[in-house]
Amino acid sequence: MEYLDFAIELARTAGDVLKRYMGREKQVEFKGRANLVTAADKESEALIINRIRQRYPNHAILAEESGASGGGEDKWIIDPLDGTTNFAHQYPVFCVSVGFEQKGQIVCGAVYDPCRDEMFSGARGQGSFLNGQRLNVSDVDQLGTALLLTGFPYGVRQKIHLAMSQFEAFVVASQGVRRAGAAALDLC
Repeated sequence: MEYLDFAIELARTAGDVLKRYMGREKQVEFKGRANLVTAADKESEALIINRIRQRYPNHAILAEESGASGGGEDKWIIDPLDGTTNFAHQYPVFCVSVGFEQKGQIVCGAVYDPCRDEMFSGARGQGSFLNGQRLNVSDVDQLGTALLLTGFPYGVRQKIHLAMSQFEAFVVASQGVRRAGAAALDLC
């Protein structure tokens, strides 16, 4: 599939950008108290956007750092560095996420973890894959035997008691809860 192959190519190439920044001191800007952006975010996003514009100049783009651009029913949705806080602190849990939407429906996507060199990909009606090998959905069907992954929104500090009471309820009811800090990887 043309769009899936391109999403995979974009995610991997942008992941290579992130690898170049690993181990280097990060210049961090703050979009909010707990919402960071780095030079790696910006370079990764610019690379993805430029490649999309070269190949599909009429496609819309929704990007984490620069927002929405273009119009039409074909749209690329990108997060050039999901897990920026982890990245800025040298914690190796982050990824690049690239999705493609047509007429309001997600068609395909790719999530690349450059630290483990793992490429998650999927396309509507074709299943999902890790490094080309088909993934299967877990057969866990009870909360008590489930390992859960979660995140907290940037505004969590305004309603911290509510968030923590919900978190506590899931900790008690499940086998465990993890908060890794890269939502796209959590979903994979």
